[in-house]
Amino acid sequence: MKSLIIGTAGHIDHGKTTLIKALTGIDTDRLEEEKKRGISIELGFAHLTLPSGQRLGVVDVPGHERFVKNMLAGATGIDIVLLVVAADDSIMPQTEEHLAIVDLLGIKEGVVALTKADIVDEEWLPLVEDEIRKLLSKTGLKDAPIVPVSGKTGMGLDKLKEELDTISQRISPRKEQAPFRLPVDRVFSMSGAGTVVTGTLWSGEIHPDDKAHIYPANKEVRVRGVQVHGKKASVAVAGQRVALNLVGLDKDEIERGDVILAPGFLSPTHMFDGQLKLLESAPRELKNRTRVRLHHGTSEVLGRIVLTDREVLNPGESAFVQMRLESPIVPKYNDNFVIRSYSPIQTIGGGRILDSHPVKYRASHKNFGERCQVLAGGDPEAIIKLYLKEAKGFMTSRRLWIRAELDEDRIKDSLANLKESGEITSIVIDKLDGFILKSTFDAHIKSFEDYLNDNFRKNPLNPWISKQVIRSQLFDWMLDKEFDAFVSYLQQSGKVVVDKAQVAHAKAKVTVGEEDEKLIATIMEMIVEGRYGPPGTALIAEQAGAEQKKINSLADHLARQQKLVRVAPNMYFDVSLIDQAKADIKKNFSGKQVSPSEVRQLLGTSRKYIIPLLNYFDTIGITRRVGESRIVR
Repeated sequence: MKSLIIGTAGHIDHGKTTLIKALTGIDTDRLEEEKKRGISIELGFAHLTLPSGQRLGVVDVPGHERFVKNMLAGATGIDIVLLVVAADDSIMPQTEEHLAIVDLLGIKEGVVALTKADIVDEEWLPLVEDEIRKLLSKTGLKDAPIVPVSGKTGMGLDKLKEELDTISQRISPRKEQAPFRLPVDRVFSMSGAGTVVTGTLWSGEIHPDDKAHIYPANKEVRVRGVQVHGKKASVAVAGQRVALNLVGLDKDEIERGDVILAPGFLSPTHMFDGQLKLLESAPRELKNRTRVRLHHGTSEVLGRIVLTDREVLNPGESAFVQMRLESPIVPKYNDNFVIRSYSPIQTIGGGRILDSHPVKYRASHKNFGERCQVLAGGDPEAIIKLYLKEAKGFMTSRRLWIRAELDEDRIKDSLANLKESGEITSIVIDKLDGFILKSTFDAHIKSFEDYLNDNFRKNPLNPWISKQVIRSQLFDWMLDKEFDAFVSYLQQSGKVVVDKAQVAHAKAKVTVGEEDEKLIATIMEMIVEGRYGPPGTALIAEQAGAEQKKINSLADHLARQQKLVRVAPNMYFDVSLIDQAKADIKKNFSGKQVSPSEVRQLLGTSRKYIIPLLNYFDTIGITRRVGESRIVR
């Protein structure tokens, strides 16, 4: 059986609670004040078994205008609305407001129960039905059946159940593979159990002993026990009314409006982008940055509406907006929301969430409307391309799932399609595929190659450049592991060559001219003759009548040819002499701790040269520094 929720809606004293009691045998008015005043104040809960055996969770909402915020909390997560209209009163103010709320929440399945049908004349009923049908005509419930009933005599109850059964059969079950999310609509404590919360499970499954996160309080708890329809359960699934016994927090630490989530799924925000419709019945235009009451899930928070393409939104118009909230909520892409005016309080509009964690809108964001249009379109491939474009770099499927807030399966299928079409590509980063737009990836490769070529043009004797320099200049937004994977890809694709921490373009070829050959001969001669006291490049440049930068470039070229070894800036040694030094040090001091002075005496050099030499030997593993001494490995 599917797990479905039915919720009531309608004006005060139109018989919602009486009808639910007649259908289920359960009196949903549980508060003493409710029984004393004869009206519903808080949410009531029951369950109903239909003729087919399908079971519905029932949420009964108050109809009084003072308790519309409670009605909104109850309307959250319902699949079927039971719009209750008294035959003797017909349509009343809260009938219209509740219907507007239901429509704004995207609820398109429902039945109209024409209550108290037993106390009006038969010729009166068609007139009321015509009035109701006219009201429904501009909503998602335009084709909803209208069933005359009586909660006192039982008239029409069987027909009402049949209609509900028919609707239940055609509703698709909620997807349960998403992590669990439960907006809290009631909190209480039980002796011997502790804190208990109830709500409609929007997605996923919850089991006893599951860990959960409370937002926006940001506290981790454990689920001690689960109940569904008042009975202990080993699992609760999406679409069910659920009660959870929580361990790890007191009753005062959680309240209606909070959300219980699987850890790592969603997170709180003070801002979101959305598509807003101002009701035709709104009493006035909506000005930019108007303060309103926002209802999302079971929460009510204050906030301001930022109109991005106009200064005024007129009744009946829609716009892409950014909501700035005074308290956090935990939204998800495509969630519905409702707004009510700050004062006097009245439902004026609503819409759906397009981006739960946007950047703060500024007038310079010229593409805001286009961006929202993509998100509103709901095409997962277009949405993935949008977020990949904005990310600049690589995104794993998990990061895309968290950012886009689409179902994991839709993310995976869309990535596969986009990769097959050549619109995106991927490289392996830390054993996971990192996805990126093909056009962005090609642009990054071009930037990398252009930087290497430009450096080579300026330094024709030295095509090599530090990887860290390239990263800091071009790709500082990449993580270390992302940049390493990127360079590895370029190396494997034959675009660059890598030598330890340096990289060069694969096509870069050093050409040494006749004049440079003469300088190279001079460099080699002077350094070889200098043995363990070779001249620095400044002295060589002075004696050769050349620029020091040129001498350094040629010396580096000789080092890459393994003819010289660079041990410090401007200091080079003959490679054969370094090999001899390594052999002599190992022969005389292997396994021993020696001072720089002892090594200096062995090699017959000065302190000016022995410290850079020993530092070099430390880096290649011949020696290991201990204080001022060295241990010869």
